[in-house]
Amino acid sequence: MNQGRVLDAERHYRDLVGQTHVINYEYDDWLRRLGEIYRTLGRSREAAFVYLYLHYFDVARSQLAGDSHVALRARLSEMEKKWTEAAVLYEQAKLPVHAAVAYERAKQLPEAINAWKALIHHPGLLHRPYEAALVHFNYGLAAARHDANSGEARRALVEAQRRLEQVADDFEQVGELERAFDCFQILLKLGKEGVQFENLAEGYVNCIRVLRDDNLKFYVLQYFEDFIKLALERGELHAAATLYQEAAAFASRAALPYDRHYQHKSALTWTKCADKFVIDGVPVQMVENALLAAASQHSAVGDYPAVRECFEKLAGLELPERAKKRFATIAQRYRGLAAPPVELPGLPDYLKQQHAYGEIWHADLLEWEMDGDPLAVAASIVGDLKYPNGIRRRALVVLLTLADAEARKVALEVETLVNVAELLGELQSYAALSPIEKLFASSDPRIRHAAVRALRFLYFKRSFVIVRRALADPDAKVREAAVVAIGGLHFPHAFNPLARIYRESTDGLVRAAALQSIGKIERVEAGEFLVMVLRQETGALREAAHAALATMDIADVVPILRQHHEIETDPSVRETLGELLRRH
Repeated sequence: MNQGRVLDAERHYRDLVGQTHVINYEYDDWLRRLGEIYRTLGRSREAAFVYLYLHYFDVARSQLAGDSHVALRARLSEMEKKWTEAAVLYEQAKLPVHAAVAYERAKQLPEAINAWKALIHHPGLLHRPYEAALVHFNYGLAAARHDANSGEARRALVEAQRRLEQVADDFEQVGELERAFDCFQILLKLGKEGVQFENLAEGYVNCIRVLRDDNLKFYVLQYFEDFIKLALERGELHAAATLYQEAAAFASRAALPYDRHYQHKSALTWTKCADKFVIDGVPVQMVENALLAAASQHSAVGDYPAVRECFEKLAGLELPERAKKRFATIAQRYRGLAAPPVELPGLPDYLKQQHAYGEIWHADLLEWEMDGDPLAVAASIVGDLKYPNGIRRRALVVLLTLADAEARKVALEVETLVNVAELLGELQSYAALSPIEKLFASSDPRIRHAAVRALRFLYFKRSFVIVRRALADPDAKVREAAVVAIGGLHFPHAFNPLARIYRESTDGLVRAAALQSIGKIERVEAGEFLVMVLRQETGALREAAHAALATMDIADVVPILRQHHEIETDPSVRETLGELLRRH
């Protein structure tokens, strides 16, 4: 650089900024020098990318004159939280979803309403039912916030609910439970914003069902806790008491030590419900049913004085004389019995955090509008401090790589796209999945191969959508990359997709790779699954299950091994189970 060899200096500084692990002051110093080099070379957009990372917003803006950089100027304004300015620029850039979101954040509801309304008939949404439902939802929500009594808002929200329910059903039909879950979370938002408890209930019930089917035990209880809290806040005591009972039943089935806690809470809530029924003047049979439910739950936890109190209340109701005498007699049977001094542990406080539901109604539409453009995705990350510096740096490398390829007119060549796929994987961010999915749609098997290889860094359930398609790819190398990806994708939420791949595949290598990954998931369900495979399969698959179980370090798997060892009739399998028990 000191010798005036600017092009050579640019190449070396580019190599340096690819070392994204170094300490901040050193890395930032390299970037300041690289920014000066790009300015010297007249490569203003690359300079702006560098200054966006550094948060030198005014300097970055000075590099982005002209109509071709409107979208990037909008991104700069967004990073500075100049929402109105960002919205206007996004409109100029023909990015209406980004504009609508920016207007909402600027609290300019009339402009936001108009922007969402204009999107309802967007031609790109004609065959995108999920995104179309989100547009109706955002339009209705903005309109309702502007005027709670707006008939137009109510119609939009009713239409959004109808569409979301249909789309969720469609996702479940094809096995995409995580996408269905997104729909149900949006219905939750609809219930929280509105006054209809039914919407809230539907959202929670379906979220709990999907999580239960996915064997995510603690998430199920967290959603029960959140649902119960909201039911109590809205005075829905009957619903809350029933939910406590359902939580208790689930905890018992899942072998979690919280069932008695929920039974006790259910009993107390049924009692409050009965008292409220009396005040409200509802039919006496409903009061009777609530008190009987309370007595049943108190009895389940051994709180006999409370049981007696329930039956005494029942004996005092305006019931037929025969029923009153029977309840009084039952109450006498519990006289003198004490409540046992037992602890009833509830869900730990650290799991009772208020859910911060992501704004997927915005995020998924923004993703749709970016249409898998790696430059747009990386630009949305590079200046955003909610991402760790390492990810922002890798996003900057993506931007500079793409800009360099465009300058050399090789942006669409196979070598460039293969390199971009690798760089996107290294982002280790959910945002990278959309451009990787687009690259996987390429007709060139080398690009599809690179896209699948990139998944080994992306620990998200959505990664398995590409993996499953890649397993059926006509190119052998793409299929091999999918098997490698299966071997690397082991994280708690991966259990169900891996188990599904195991069940659906007829390829021994694929099934063995799935078992290997399942064995690295520290969950009881993974252990149960491997024991099942060990007992039912033969040959290489049994050996793979045995190897995976031998390395598992979960104390809860030992009782499962012992139980199956006791009932196993095949001598060789019984011997293998015994050997595993001795290891643990």
